[in-house]
Amino acid sequence: MKKKHRVLAAMAVAAMMLSACGGAANETTNDASGADSSVTASSEASSQEQTADSAAAASIETIDVSGLPTTTLKEIDVDSLVKLGEYKGLKLETTKKEVTDADVENSLKSAFARNPRMVEVKDRKVQKGDTAVIDYAGRYADTDEAFQGGAANDYNLEIGSGTFIPGFEDGLIGVTPGETVDLKLTFPEDYHAAELAGKDVIFSVFVKKILAKDSEPSDDWVKEMNLTDATDLAGYKANLKKMLEEDAEEEYKKALMNEAVEKATENATVEEVPAELHNRYFVLVYDSAQTAAQQVYYMYGIQVSPEEYVSNVMESNGITGTIEDYLNDLADKQSKKCMVLEAIGHKENIEITDDIVNKYIQDDYDNFYSKNFSTIDEYKKTFDPEDYREQIMADKVAEFLVENAAK
Repeated sequence: MKKKHRVLAAMAVAAMMLSACGGAANETTNDASGADSSVTASSEASSQEQTADSAAAASIETIDVSGLPTTTLKEIDVDSLVKLGEYKGLKLETTKKEVTDADVENSLKSAFARNPRMVEVKDRKVQKGDTAVIDYAGRYADTDEAFQGGAANDYNLEIGSGTFIPGFEDGLIGVTPGETVDLKLTFPEDYHAAELAGKDVIFSVFVKKILAKDSEPSDDWVKEMNLTDATDLAGYKANLKKMLEEDAEEEYKKALMNEAVEKATENATVEEVPAELHNRYFVLVYDSAQTAAQQVYYMYGIQVSPEEYVSNVMESNGITGTIEDYLNDLADKQSKKCMVLEAIGHKENIEITDDIVNKYIQDDYDNFYSKNFSTIDEYKKTFDPEDYREQIMADKVAEFLVENAAK
């Protein structure tokens, strides 16, 4: 099924975040933009593909996490349930990635591919891959009357992008700038606008000019981006290297913390995980899957349930068994890890006060959520402050483990 492959590709970007001890979420973006035009084509899968996907989805049992009794780390006697092993002087083997000239060049190529310099081509006709700057107006073939949303001026259309209905883009291939062409087309039967579905129409399209992607990055490309910190290609590459080095340093710190946490957890013994604490992390893991599924939709327009998302994660990693068993295993591991971190925090007198929690909440609200909630109090109604406290404690303890690792 095509949707499965698209979801698996999307997972490379929208990865499930399972390292958090609390449920405080990172920022997720749900803005979508696009041209509001009746001529744009639907990106929905074919009916055959949809039927196959629906059948597969129907075979996946929905998990209900509502009503599960839960508790928090603060409400249990962690110290009596965890026997700590060695956590100071840990030997950490993580190394920092060195940024090479090849890394910079690859980053440059990616940046240029995402935002190439477009140059006008005057000595040939429209080809696939070009961006045609067009004026167009659509009308019904039988009445010659214009229809709503069927006209635009100075529209940049990438030929071959599949943005417009079938036949529109192909009909512009071979057209010379300055030429007007009438395209006799038919809207798909399943088109989202009922008044246009299956209708025969005519689009009069004036090709104003052709834009093509420049062959490679250049000083002119950098200048046209109007950057504040680079005016030529050399300066832009220097900035890329700096950014890559900062990213490498950040990844190194996170990898060190993860390694330290894993080793401290392996060295400890958790006598028992209270059922209600396990439930808490089961819900958090499920919520992570739900967030990841939403990111797939926001970024790729692919609608999947949390269960479908987890099923694809399992399949791509060769994991067998039921989805619920897999999530239970993740929840058990998270419970034990977070109990160990909490116990270390207690032993080392690492205290997370209400003032510290409130500062983190305020920062998150200011940086991420003020556009979604009118007040911070409204935002606070969406979570338990203990989510924040647990996550902050986990982060502080992880930093402590790294600071006190073997040198």
